[in-house]
Amino acid sequence: MKTLILSSLLFLSVQASAVQKLVCVPGYEEMRKDAVIEVTFKYNIDPLKPFVGRYDLGAELTFKDLVTRQLYTRPDLVMRPEANTADVSMRGGAAGMVHLRLSPVLKNGSFAGRYTGDLFINDLDVRAYYNLVGTSKEPGILCEAH
Repeated sequence: MKTLILSSLLFLSVQASAVQKLVCVPGYEEMRKDAVIEVTFKYNIDPLKPFVGRYDLGAELTFKDLVTRQLYTRPDLVMRPEANTADVSMRGGAAGMVHLRLSPVLKNGSFAGRYTGDLFINDLDVRAYYNLVGTSKEPGILCEAH
């Protein structure tokens, strides 16, 4: 019985750290209310080991421009490790029109429930251009895991 309870608790703790969706805002204070960005992975990922058994992750991007009320969606994002397969940071995008970089926020080696990163969209087909690339002092986007 102890083993069953212990394995159930372990399963719950693993599930609690799994991420499938990120809800993001621009990292610049003056732009935080201008847009909402959602990144939805095709399956749950472990932020500490997102690429176990895979080299890339499928994801969908939704960018809601709250100023112009424009909605931009890309269902074909491909995310890869930023440096090597053991890396927790991701980079990728879609068709050369979307570039996205995401890094989990870690505290004492544990996932803090947030990601930071950069987003650049230059989709000439639908005339969408957004440059949320950060600086050395602040990230381009701030994300909460859901």
